[in-house]
Amino acid sequence: MIWLTLALKNIIRRPTRSALTVSGVAVAIAILFSLMAFQRGYESGLREDLNALGAHIMIVPKGCPYEASTIVLHGGKWPRYMEERYLQEVKDVPGIEQSAGIIMDAIVARTKTERNRIFLGVDEDFLKLRRNWRFEDGGWFERPDSIIIGSSVAESEELKVGDKYHVHEKRGNFTVDASFIVSGILEPTNTQDDGFYFMPTKTLQKEFNLQDKLVVILVKVKDVTKVDEVTSALREREASMNVFPLTELLNTMGRMIGNTKVFVMAIVLVAIAIGAVGVLNTILMTVFERTKEIGMMKAVGASRLDIFRLIWLETLVMCTVGGLLGVGLSVLTSRGVEAFIKGVLSGTGLISVPKGTLIAFSADVFIVSMALSIVLGLAAGAYPAWRASSIKPIEAIRAE
Repeated sequence: MIWLTLALKNIIRRPTRSALTVSGVAVAIAILFSLMAFQRGYESGLREDLNALGAHIMIVPKGCPYEASTIVLHGGKWPRYMEERYLQEVKDVPGIEQSAGIIMDAIVARTKTERNRIFLGVDEDFLKLRRNWRFEDGGWFERPDSIIIGSSVAESEELKVGDKYHVHEKRGNFTVDASFIVSGILEPTNTQDDGFYFMPTKTLQKEFNLQDKLVVILVKVKDVTKVDEVTSALREREASMNVFPLTELLNTMGRMIGNTKVFVMAIVLVAIAIGAVGVLNTILMTVFERTKEIGMMKAVGASRLDIFRLIWLETLVMCTVGGLLGVGLSVLTSRGVEAFIKGVLSGTGLISVPKGTLIAFSADVFIVSMALSIVLGLAAGAYPAWRASSIKPIEAIRAE
């Protein structure tokens, strides 16, 4: 305990230099913690979004499958469509328990005060896949002009069951102009469904001038161990479609994020290396300034091990404090960092960004971050501690 007390006193004696050293370590650890926490939160959030689909396989028109998955999960205007007749061909494939076709369209916000409105045309087959759906009020479509809204939509639009909802948008030679009656409001699902508008498939096809078109077909297989077999059978029948299991999508997107992580990790390692050099430089300067002090300690009986232990402990304390401050800084700025990363990923148009909090405190990430900060202290303090322990008492006391 006495060595820790001495180490703390020596650190406090040089507040500015110690503060800068601790800050350098804190910034490096904050970046590391945020990156690792986001990676974990992203994978968990994407898995939840995919599970909420209630399906094992997704079928979309030819094109980029990652762009397709983003639109399917989060909604949007889809530039390519498939013929509705494909749905019956899918249902005829052996091994399929349930399949549902979805038509989707959107009215994009024109001003900052507006919000994008995502409309999905669905039927009862879709409802069978959405096992997490519960109605806060009302229920399923009662008539062709019925509409079901998510909890976020109900709150932002201040709508309730029985209210009329009007949609109007001019599109070249065609104008979307229709009124609907709210038949149901969903309980919060913590998925993108909370922000969607749902209506009967035929209604959306008619009102949005998309007759006999679908955007995606979701497929649930009878035996999850035979997903690959069903996928192969669908690909043989639907050569003009993109057919891929959702596990494959999750793994591929995870690899894409992983590749980005490798690049950012390189930046983090550079930051940590700079922090290590800063710590090394600070402790070395401290050793040079305390040459006489160390010589006197040796003259009164301190061993080489005692000196080594003291200097090494000072380094370890500063890096540990830096690690703790770095984790705290990451947690405090997590919302801003998360919003920035989400914006960058969303801007690519190829990576689906899950809803909800992605950067949160995690015991595992905390342990890894603190372990790295301690290793940094041990590595950066080894040479200065050895240098200090090698000082000869007589030469140190004589030094000017």
